[in-house]
Amino acid sequence: MGQKVDKIEINQLINFLIQELDDLPDKRKPGNNTKYEISDAVSSAFSIFFTQSPSFLEHQRLMSKMKERNNASSLFKISQIPCDNQIRNLLDPVPASTIYPVYQKIYQWLKKQKILSKFLYLEGEILIALDGTEYFSSKKINCSHCNCRNHRNGTKTYFHGCVIPAIVSPNKKQVISLEPEFIKKQDGHQKQDCENAAVKRWLNSNHQKQYDNPVTLLGDDLYSRQPICKLALSKDYNFIFVCRETSHKTLYEWLEFLDKSGEFKTLKKKEWNGRKNLIYHYRYTNTVPLRDGDDSLQVNWCTVTVINQKTQEITYKNSWITNHKIHDDNVAQIVKAGRSRWKIENEGNNILKNHGYNLEHNFGHGQDNLCEILLSLNLLAFLFHSVLDLANPTYQKVRELLVSRRSFFNDIRTLLKYFWFETWQDLLDFVLADNIPATRPNSS
Repeated sequence: MGQKVDKIEINQLINFLIQELDDLPDKRKPGNNTKYEISDAVSSAFSIFFTQSPSFLEHQRLMSKMKERNNASSLFKISQIPCDNQIRNLLDPVPASTIYPVYQKIYQWLKKQKILSKFLYLEGEILIALDGTEYFSSKKINCSHCNCRNHRNGTKTYFHGCVIPAIVSPNKKQVISLEPEFIKKQDGHQKQDCENAAVKRWLNSNHQKQYDNPVTLLGDDLYSRQPICKLALSKDYNFIFVCRETSHKTLYEWLEFLDKSGEFKTLKKKEWNGRKNLIYHYRYTNTVPLRDGDDSLQVNWCTVTVINQKTQEITYKNSWITNHKIHDDNVAQIVKAGRSRWKIENEGNNILKNHGYNLEHNFGHGQDNLCEILLSLNLLAFLFHSVLDLANPTYQKVRELLVSRRSFFNDIRTLLKYFWFETWQDLLDFVLADNIPATRPNSS
Protein backbone atom coordinates (compact mmCIF):
# COMPACT_ATOMS: atom_id res chain seq x y z
CA MET A 1 0.00 0.00 0.00
CA GLY A 2 1.16 3.52 -0.83
CA GLN A 3 1.73 6.11 1.86
CA LYS A 4 -1.37 8.06 2.79
CA VAL A 5 -1.20 11.66 1.59
CA ASP A 6 -1.90 14.22 4.29
CA LYS A 7 -4.63 16.72 3.69
CA ILE A 8 -3.61 20.34 3.47
CA GLU A 9 -5.97 22.98 4.80
CA ILE A 10 -6.50 26.40 3.24
CA ASN A 11 -5.42 28.06 6.48
CA GLN A 12 -2.11 26.18 6.28
CA LEU A 13 -1.46 27.71 2.88
CA ILE A 14 -2.49 31.15 4.13
CA ASN A 15 -0.06 30.72 7.03
CA PHE A 16 2.76 29.95 4.57
CA LEU A 17 2.17 33.44 3.19
CA ILE A 18 1.67 35.16 6.55
CA GLN A 19 4.96 33.77 7.86
CA GLU A 20 6.85 35.59 5.11
CA LEU A 21 5.29 39.00 5.86
CA ASP A 22 6.97 39.79 9.18
CA ASP A 23 9.91 41.72 7.80
CA LEU A 24 8.65 43.55 4.73
CA PRO A 25 10.43 46.72 3.60
CA ASP A 26 8.68 49.84 4.90
CA LYS A 27 9.99 53.16 3.59
CA ARG A 28 7.23 55.25 5.17
CA LYS A 29 8.00 57.96 7.69
CA PRO A 30 6.34 57.64 11.11
CA GLY A 31 2.96 59.34 11.27
CA ASN A 32 -0.64 58.92 10.29
CA ASN A 33 0.31 57.21 7.04
CA THR A 34 1.43 54.13 8.97
CA LYS A 35 -2.11 53.24 10.05
CA TYR A 36 -2.06 50.13 7.85
CA GLU A 37 0.57 47.41 8.00
CA ILE A 38 2.23 46.42 4.74
CA SER A 39 1.43 42.80 5.59
CA ASP A 40 -2.26 43.75 5.55
CA ALA A 41 -1.80 45.20 2.07
CA VAL A 42 -0.17 41.98 0.82
CA SER A 43 -2.88 39.80 2.36
CA SER A 44 -5.59 42.10 1.03
CA ALA A 45 -4.28 41.92 -2.53
CA PHE A 46 -3.89 38.16 -2.25
CA SER A 47 -7.49 37.80 -0.97
CA ILE A 48 -8.75 39.49 -4.15
CA PHE A 49 -6.90 36.99 -6.35
CA PHE A 50 -7.76 33.99 -4.19
CA THR A 51 -11.50 34.79 -4.25
CA GLN A 52 -11.32 36.17 -7.81
CA SER A 53 -13.35 39.15 -6.63
CA PRO A 54 -12.20 42.80 -6.92
CA SER A 55 -15.16 43.75 -4.68
CA PHE A 56 -14.29 41.29 -1.92
CA LEU A 57 -12.66 43.88 0.35
CA GLU A 58 -15.50 46.38 -0.06
CA HIS A 59 -18.00 43.72 1.01
CA GLN A 60 -15.85 42.92 4.04
CA ARG A 61 -15.70 46.58 5.11
CA LEU A 62 -19.50 46.69 4.96
CA MET A 63 -19.78 43.38 6.83
CA SER A 64 -17.44 44.69 9.52
CA LYS A 65 -19.62 47.79 10.04
CA MET A 66 -22.84 45.79 10.21
CA LYS A 67 -21.72 42.68 12.08
CA GLU A 68 -18.44 43.81 13.68
CA ARG A 69 -16.64 40.90 12.10
CA ASN A 70 -15.58 39.98 8.58
CA ASN A 71 -14.11 37.20 6.46
CA ALA A 72 -11.04 39.24 5.58
CA SER A 73 -9.99 38.97 9.20
CA SER A 74 -11.06 35.39 9.96
CA LEU A 75 -9.99 33.79 6.67
CA PHE A 76 -7.06 35.93 5.49
CA LYS A 77 -5.75 37.30 8.84
CA ILE A 78 -6.15 40.95 7.72
CA SER A 79 -6.16 43.23 10.77
CA GLN A 80 -7.31 46.39 8.98
CA ILE A 81 -8.56 46.53 5.42
CA PRO A 82 -6.80 49.21 3.33
CA CYS A 83 -8.54 50.85 0.39
CA ASP A 84 -7.40 50.08 -3.17
CA ASN A 85 -5.10 53.10 -3.48
CA GLN A 86 -3.56 52.38 -0.08
CA ILE A 87 -2.87 48.80 -1.14
CA ARG A 88 -1.12 49.99 -4.30
CA ASN A 89 0.96 52.60 -2.46
CA LEU A 90 1.98 50.15 0.25
CA LEU A 91 2.91 47.38 -2.20
CA ASP A 92 4.89 49.43 -4.72
CA PRO A 93 8.16 49.31 -2.67
CA VAL A 94 7.83 45.56 -1.97
CA PRO A 95 9.95 43.31 -4.24
CA ALA A 96 8.12 40.31 -5.64
CA SER A 97 10.95 38.10 -4.41
CA THR A 98 9.69 38.76 -0.85
CA ILE A 99 7.02 36.10 -1.30
CA TYR A 100 9.08 33.63 -3.35
CA PRO A 101 9.87 31.51 -0.27
CA VAL A 102 6.15 30.65 -0.17
CA TYR A 103 6.50 28.86 -3.51
CA GLN A 104 9.39 26.84 -2.11
CA LYS A 105 7.48 25.96 1.08
CA ILE A 106 4.63 24.60 -0.99
CA TYR A 107 7.05 22.69 -3.23
CA GLN A 108 8.71 21.07 -0.20
CA TRP A 109 5.32 20.17 1.30
CA LEU A 110 4.26 18.51 -1.97
CA LYS A 111 7.54 16.61 -2.05
CA LYS A 112 7.28 15.50 1.59
CA GLN A 113 3.74 14.25 1.10
CA LYS A 114 4.74 12.23 -1.99
CA ILE A 115 2.36 14.27 -4.16
CA LEU A 116 5.19 15.47 -6.35
CA SER A 117 6.18 11.88 -7.06
CA LYS A 118 2.95 11.51 -9.07
CA PHE A 119 4.26 14.15 -11.49
CA LEU A 120 7.57 12.38 -12.14
CA TYR A 121 8.17 11.17 -15.67
CA LEU A 122 11.02 9.84 -17.82
CA GLU A 123 12.38 7.53 -15.13
CA GLY A 124 11.86 9.83 -12.18
CA GLU A 125 12.38 13.30 -13.65
CA ILE A 126 10.53 16.55 -12.97
CA LEU A 127 9.23 18.20 -16.12
CA ILE A 128 9.37 22.02 -15.92
CA ALA A 129 7.69 23.86 -18.77
CA LEU A 130 8.87 27.39 -19.51
CA ASP A 131 6.63 29.92 -21.22
CA GLY A 132 6.76 33.68 -21.64
CA THR A 133 3.68 35.85 -21.40
CA GLU A 134 2.74 39.53 -21.18
CA TYR A 135 0.63 40.64 -18.24
CA PHE A 136 0.44 44.42 -18.64
CA SER A 137 0.32 46.79 -21.60
CA SER A 138 -0.62 50.44 -22.03
CA LYS A 139 -0.20 53.25 -24.53
CA LYS A 140 0.25 55.79 -21.71
CA ILE A 141 1.16 54.24 -18.34
CA ASN A 142 4.81 53.31 -18.00
CA CYS A 143 7.74 53.04 -15.61
CA SER A 144 11.50 52.66 -15.79
CA HIS A 145 11.16 48.85 -15.99
CA CYS A 146 8.72 48.84 -18.93
CA ASN A 147 9.70 47.43 -22.28
CA CYS A 148 8.43 49.39 -25.26
CA ARG A 149 7.15 48.68 -28.78
CA ASN A 150 7.39 51.43 -31.36
CA HIS A 151 4.63 51.33 -33.97
CA ARG A 152 4.73 52.58 -37.55
CA ASN A 153 2.15 55.25 -36.80
CA GLY A 154 4.47 56.82 -34.23
CA THR A 155 2.71 55.49 -31.14
CA LYS A 156 4.27 53.35 -28.42
CA THR A 157 3.04 50.42 -26.36
CA TYR A 158 4.59 49.92 -22.93
CA PHE A 159 4.42 46.43 -21.52
CA HIS A 160 5.54 44.03 -18.79
CA GLY A 161 6.14 40.33 -19.30
CA CYS A 162 7.48 37.34 -17.47
CA VAL A 163 8.59 33.76 -17.90
CA ILE A 164 6.31 31.45 -15.91
CA PRO A 165 7.89 28.09 -15.06
CA ALA A 166 5.55 25.30 -14.03
CA ILE A 167 5.85 21.61 -13.18
CA VAL A 168 3.76 19.55 -15.60
CA SER A 169 3.19 15.89 -16.35
CA PRO A 170 1.40 13.91 -19.07
CA ASN A 171 -0.25 12.01 -16.19
CA LYS A 172 -1.69 15.03 -14.30
CA LYS A 173 -4.16 17.72 -15.30
CA GLN A 174 -2.84 20.20 -12.73
CA VAL A 175 0.25 22.35 -13.15
CA ILE A 176 2.41 23.51 -10.23
CA SER A 177 3.49 27.13 -10.71
CA LEU A 178 7.01 28.14 -9.68
CA GLU A 179 8.44 31.61 -9.08
CA PRO A 180 8.23 33.82 -12.20
CA GLU A 181 11.21 35.50 -13.87
CA PHE A 182 10.32 38.99 -15.02
CA ILE A 183 11.06 40.36 -18.48
CA LYS A 184 12.01 43.94 -17.73
CA LYS A 185 14.77 46.48 -18.21
CA GLN A 186 17.53 45.58 -15.80
CA ASP A 187 18.83 48.11 -13.27
CA GLY A 188 21.44 50.36 -14.82
CA HIS A 189 20.59 49.31 -18.39
CA GLN A 190 18.56 51.07 -21.06
CA LYS A 191 18.45 48.01 -23.32
CA GLN A 192 15.12 46.28 -23.79
CA ASP A 193 14.78 42.95 -22.06
CA CYS A 194 13.48 39.82 -23.77
CA GLU A 195 12.19 36.33 -22.99
CA ASN A 196 15.48 34.76 -24.04
CA ALA A 197 17.49 36.87 -21.55
CA ALA A 198 14.92 36.22 -18.79
CA VAL A 199 15.21 32.46 -19.29
CA LYS A 200 18.98 32.70 -19.00
CA ARG A 201 18.62 34.59 -15.70
CA TRP A 202 16.22 31.92 -14.45
CA LEU A 203 18.64 29.16 -15.41
CA ASN A 204 21.48 30.94 -13.63
CA SER A 205 19.50 31.50 -10.44
CA ASN A 206 17.63 28.21 -10.24
CA HIS A 207 20.14 25.41 -10.06
CA GLN A 208 18.34 22.15 -10.58
CA LYS A 209 19.68 20.65 -7.32
CA GLN A 210 17.07 22.64 -5.38
CA TYR A 211 14.44 20.30 -6.82
CA ASP A 212 16.12 17.15 -5.42
CA ASN A 213 15.30 15.28 -8.65
CA PRO A 214 16.64 15.34 -12.19
CA VAL A 215 14.84 18.03 -14.19
CA THR A 216 13.92 18.10 -17.87
CA LEU A 217 13.02 21.52 -19.24
CA LEU A 218 10.27 21.89 -21.84
CA GLY A 219 9.88 24.87 -24.13
CA ASP A 220 8.90 26.08 -27.56
CA ASP A 221 11.18 26.74 -30.53
CA LEU A 222 12.54 29.94 -28.97
CA TYR A 223 14.49 27.87 -26.44
CA SER A 224 16.03 25.40 -28.91
CA ARG A 225 19.06 27.62 -29.58
CA GLN A 226 22.62 26.72 -28.63
CA PRO A 227 23.18 29.38 -25.91
CA ILE A 228 20.13 28.29 -23.89
CA CYS A 229 20.73 24.57 -24.48
CA LYS A 230 24.38 24.83 -23.40
CA LEU A 231 23.50 26.90 -20.35
CA ALA A 232 20.80 24.40 -19.36
CA LEU A 233 23.29 21.52 -19.60
CA SER A 234 25.90 23.45 -17.60
CA LYS A 235 23.34 23.77 -14.78
CA ASP A 236 22.62 20.01 -14.94
CA TYR A 237 19.22 20.38 -16.60
CA ASN A 238 18.02 18.09 -19.37
CA PHE A 239 15.82 19.53 -22.10
CA ILE A 240 13.17 18.71 -24.69
CA PHE A 241 12.52 21.77 -26.88
CA VAL A 242 10.34 22.21 -29.95
CA CYS A 243 12.58 22.46 -33.02
CA ARG A 244 11.18 23.97 -36.22
CA GLU A 245 12.77 23.68 -39.65
CA THR A 246 12.42 27.42 -40.33
CA SER A 247 14.80 28.32 -37.48
CA HIS A 248 17.31 25.44 -37.74
CA LYS A 249 18.60 25.36 -41.33
CA THR A 250 21.81 23.43 -40.66
CA LEU A 251 20.13 20.82 -38.47
CA TYR A 252 17.46 20.11 -41.04
CA GLU A 253 20.01 19.86 -43.85
CA TRP A 254 21.65 17.09 -41.82
CA LEU A 255 18.28 15.45 -41.25
CA GLU A 256 17.50 15.56 -44.97
CA PHE A 257 20.82 13.84 -45.72
CA LEU A 258 20.20 11.17 -43.07
CA ASP A 259 16.68 10.61 -44.40
CA LYS A 260 17.94 10.05 -47.94
CA SER A 261 20.61 7.70 -46.58
CA GLY A 262 17.97 5.66 -44.77
CA GLU A 263 19.56 6.31 -41.38
CA PHE A 264 16.41 7.41 -39.56
CA LYS A 265 14.96 5.08 -36.95
CA THR A 266 11.20 4.65 -37.29
CA LEU A 267 8.45 3.31 -35.07
CA LYS A 268 4.72 2.92 -35.54
CA LYS A 269 2.14 2.55 -32.74
CA LYS A 270 -1.65 2.44 -32.58
CA GLU A 271 -3.51 3.89 -29.60
CA TRP A 272 -7.18 4.25 -28.66
CA ASN A 273 -7.77 7.69 -27.08
CA GLY A 274 -11.28 6.87 -25.84
CA ARG A 275 -12.98 8.13 -29.00
CA LYS A 276 -10.92 6.94 -31.96
CA ASN A 277 -7.90 4.94 -33.02
CA LEU A 278 -4.80 7.04 -33.66
CA ILE A 279 -1.69 5.94 -35.51
CA TYR A 280 1.57 7.42 -34.19
CA HIS A 281 4.48 7.55 -36.64
CA TYR A 282 7.76 8.26 -34.85
CA ARG A 283 11.04 9.11 -36.57
CA TYR A 284 14.24 9.86 -34.70
CA THR A 285 18.02 10.06 -34.85
CA ASN A 286 20.80 10.79 -32.38
CA THR A 287 23.86 13.03 -32.49
CA VAL A 288 23.17 15.76 -35.05
CA PRO A 289 24.59 19.32 -34.99
CA LEU A 290 22.27 22.00 -33.61
CA ARG A 291 23.87 24.68 -35.78
CA ASP A 292 26.67 25.35 -38.22
CA GLY A 293 30.24 25.51 -36.93
CA ASP A 294 32.80 23.29 -35.24
CA ASP A 295 31.55 24.32 -31.80
CA SER A 296 28.02 23.14 -32.48
CA LEU A 297 26.24 21.26 -29.72
CA GLN A 298 25.29 17.70 -30.68
CA VAL A 299 21.62 16.96 -29.98
CA ASN A 300 19.10 14.19 -30.56
CA TRP A 301 16.02 14.77 -32.69
CA CYS A 302 12.60 13.18 -33.01
CA THR A 303 9.30 13.87 -34.71
CA VAL A 304 5.80 12.45 -34.53
CA THR A 305 2.93 12.44 -36.99
CA VAL A 306 -0.45 11.44 -35.56
CA ILE A 307 -3.06 10.13 -38.01
CA ASN A 308 -6.74 9.35 -37.51
CA GLN A 309 -6.94 5.71 -38.55
CA LYS A 310 -10.49 6.02 -39.88
CA THR A 311 -10.17 9.25 -41.88
CA GLN A 312 -6.38 9.14 -42.50
CA GLU A 313 -6.32 12.80 -41.50
CA ILE A 314 -3.18 14.17 -39.81
CA THR A 315 -4.31 15.40 -36.38
CA TYR A 316 -0.92 16.45 -35.01
CA LYS A 317 2.69 16.85 -36.10
CA ASN A 318 5.71 18.29 -34.30
CA SER A 319 9.46 17.89 -33.78
CA TRP A 320 11.82 18.26 -30.83
CA ILE A 321 15.49 18.28 -29.89
CA THR A 322 16.71 16.77 -26.64
CA ASN A 323 19.86 15.69 -24.84
CA HIS A 324 18.12 12.45 -23.85
CA LYS A 325 19.39 9.57 -25.98
CA ILE A 326 16.44 8.35 -28.04
CA HIS A 327 15.60 4.70 -28.72
CA ASP A 328 12.53 2.61 -29.52
CA ASP A 329 11.68 2.11 -25.84
CA ASN A 330 11.55 5.80 -24.92
CA VAL A 331 10.71 7.80 -28.07
CA ALA A 332 6.96 7.76 -27.26
CA GLN A 333 7.67 8.98 -23.71
CA ILE A 334 9.95 11.77 -24.94
CA VAL A 335 7.24 12.91 -27.35
CA LYS A 336 4.58 12.80 -24.61
CA ALA A 337 6.87 14.83 -22.35
CA GLY A 338 7.50 17.35 -25.13
CA ARG A 339 3.79 17.63 -25.88
CA SER A 340 2.94 18.18 -22.19
CA ARG A 341 4.40 21.70 -22.60
CA TRP A 342 0.96 22.69 -23.89
CA LYS A 343 -0.34 22.27 -20.32
CA ILE A 344 1.40 25.48 -19.25
CA GLU A 345 -0.54 27.26 -22.02
CA ASN A 346 -3.92 25.50 -21.68
CA GLU A 347 -4.00 24.53 -17.99
CA GLY A 348 -1.79 27.44 -16.93
CA ASN A 349 -1.71 30.69 -18.90
CA ASN A 350 -5.09 30.20 -20.56
CA ILE A 351 -6.81 29.76 -17.19
CA LEU A 352 -4.86 32.68 -15.75
CA LYS A 353 -5.91 34.96 -18.60
CA ASN A 354 -9.45 33.82 -19.40
CA HIS A 355 -10.93 31.96 -16.42
CA GLY A 356 -11.12 34.31 -13.47
CA TYR A 357 -7.54 35.35 -12.66
CA ASN A 358 -7.56 38.11 -15.32
CA LEU A 359 -3.78 37.94 -15.71
CA GLU A 360 -3.71 40.67 -18.38
CA HIS A 361 -5.91 43.08 -16.39
CA ASN A 362 -4.16 46.20 -15.09
CA PHE A 363 -4.62 45.76 -11.34
CA GLY A 364 -2.06 48.50 -10.76
CA HIS A 365 1.21 49.62 -12.29
CA GLY A 366 3.16 51.83 -9.87
CA GLN A 367 6.69 53.08 -10.40
CA ASP A 368 8.73 50.37 -8.71
CA ASN A 369 7.51 46.83 -7.88
CA LEU A 370 3.72 47.02 -7.91
CA CYS A 371 3.20 45.20 -11.23
CA GLU A 372 5.46 42.37 -10.21
CA ILE A 373 4.21 41.80 -6.66
CA LEU A 374 0.59 41.77 -7.87
CA LEU A 375 1.43 39.30 -10.64
CA SER A 376 3.28 37.08 -8.15
CA LEU A 377 0.33 37.13 -5.72
CA ASN A 378 -2.04 36.23 -8.56
CA LEU A 379 0.17 33.28 -9.54
CA LEU A 380 0.36 32.29 -5.88
CA ALA A 381 -3.44 32.20 -5.67
CA PHE A 382 -3.48 29.93 -8.72
CA LEU A 383 -0.84 27.72 -7.08
CA PHE A 384 -2.91 27.52 -3.88
CA HIS A 385 -5.97 26.44 -5.86
CA SER A 386 -3.92 23.79 -7.69
CA VAL A 387 -2.52 22.39 -4.43
CA LEU A 388 -5.99 22.25 -2.88
CA ASP A 389 -7.22 20.43 -5.96
CA LEU A 390 -4.45 17.89 -5.33
CA ALA A 391 -4.55 17.53 -1.54
CA ASN A 392 -7.81 18.71 0.03
CA PRO A 393 -10.68 16.19 -0.34
CA THR A 394 -13.33 18.67 0.83
CA TYR A 395 -12.18 21.28 -1.69
CA GLN A 396 -12.19 18.56 -4.36
CA LYS A 397 -15.79 17.61 -3.51
CA VAL A 398 -16.93 21.24 -3.74
CA ARG A 399 -15.15 21.67 -7.08
CA GLU A 400 -16.81 18.51 -8.39
CA LEU A 401 -20.19 19.71 -7.14
CA LEU A 402 -19.81 23.15 -8.73
CA VAL A 403 -18.44 21.80 -11.97
CA SER A 404 -17.17 24.90 -13.70
CA ARG A 405 -14.52 27.19 -12.25
CA ARG A 406 -16.88 30.12 -12.85
CA SER A 407 -19.72 28.52 -10.84
CA PHE A 408 -17.36 27.61 -8.02
CA PHE A 409 -16.00 31.10 -7.50
CA ASN A 410 -19.37 32.76 -8.06
CA ASP A 411 -20.81 30.74 -5.20
CA ILE A 412 -17.78 31.36 -2.97
CA ARG A 413 -18.00 35.13 -3.57
CA THR A 414 -21.72 35.17 -2.80
CA LEU A 415 -21.23 33.32 0.47
CA LEU A 416 -18.37 35.59 1.52
CA LYS A 417 -20.51 38.62 0.77
CA TYR A 418 -23.45 37.66 2.99
CA PHE A 419 -22.15 35.20 5.58
CA TRP A 420 -19.33 35.18 8.08
CA PHE A 421 -17.20 32.07 8.46
CA GLU A 422 -14.76 31.43 11.24
CA THR A 423 -12.70 29.03 9.13
CA TRP A 424 -12.38 27.93 5.51
CA GLN A 425 -13.46 24.45 6.54
CA ASP A 426 -16.72 25.93 7.83
CA LEU A 427 -17.33 27.55 4.44
CA LEU A 428 -16.63 24.36 2.47
CA ASP A 429 -18.77 22.26 4.84
CA PHE A 430 -21.58 24.81 4.44
CA VAL A 431 -21.49 24.42 0.65
CA LEU A 432 -21.58 20.63 0.86
CA ALA A 433 -24.33 20.53 3.49
CA ASP A 434 -26.47 22.89 1.46
CA ASN A 435 -26.04 21.03 -1.81
CA ILE A 436 -25.83 17.32 -1.02
CA PRO A 437 -29.36 15.80 -1.14
CA ALA A 438 -30.59 13.90 1.88
CA THR A 439 -30.11 10.13 1.64
CA ARG A 440 -33.33 8.32 0.85
CA PRO A 441 -34.31 5.53 3.25
CA ASN A 442 -33.79 2.03 1.94
CA SER A 443 -37.15 0.84 0.61
CA SER A 444 -36.20 -2.84 0.60
